[in-house]
Amino acid sequence: MKKVIILFLLFFSYSSQAQTIEFLEKGDTLQKPKYQQFIYLCDSTDISTAKFVAKIKSRGSLKHTTNLYHFIKYEAQKLGANAYRFESFTKTDGDIYGELILTAYFCEDSLFDANFENIPKNKIFIFGNDDMNEKKTQGYKVQGQKFEIASGQFKVFEIKENDEIQITKGGFTGTTLWYKRKEGGFSSFLTFSGFGLNGASYSPGYNGVGISFNTGKINHVEANLALVLLKMYEEQK
Repeated sequence: MKKVIILFLLFFSYSSQAQTIEFLEKGDTLQKPKYQQFIYLCDSTDISTAKFVAKIKSRGSLKHTTNLYHFIKYEAQKLGANAYRFESFTKTDGDIYGELILTAYFCEDSLFDANFENIPKNKIFIFGNDDMNEKKTQGYKVQGQKFEIASGQFKVFEIKENDEIQITKGGFTGTTLWYKRKEGGFSSFLTFSGFGLNGASYSPGYNGVGISFNTGKINHVEANLALVLLKMYEEQK
């Protein structure tokens, strides 16, 4: 396995902050996955059959915390990675910047099938804004009860047998969604902020072809992003 360090800056028109990507380690081979994906590998999943691609560190402003993940994903997929494992997340410079380290792998579908068994089942995860410098909270209701979620936090609701959980954002003209337990135990990942993803994605072993949605009030967060946010965010009890 080669040991390399590559450092460069990425600038985006919507952000005045520089984003840095550093390859801490890099594998010897370029993989060719069948599907363009980046599957979260749980800590308890046996990854002995996975092929190491690279260990990558992303550093940037906490104003757009999810960018730390997206920039690593972009670079890892160029090398043929189709999966990753969380290594660490650290706030720096007085909590203005953050550093995220992920290890990227190439995996066969059989490993994704095993990995799915370790993913949280039949839960609803509510995520706060990804701007960790934002001090405002966002209000919503679950079963008519009022809740508040702060930036950089997540709240978990379990979907029990015969439950139908109602999530509401906004008042009379707001949005309401209903959730029941799903065959296979799929969980839902939601946010009231703008970092929810739209479109279709293929996730073998997790959700087949999944269509994300954006109601204007409640956004779906793509599962493989949501699962790393559970490591980066603080759980609200």
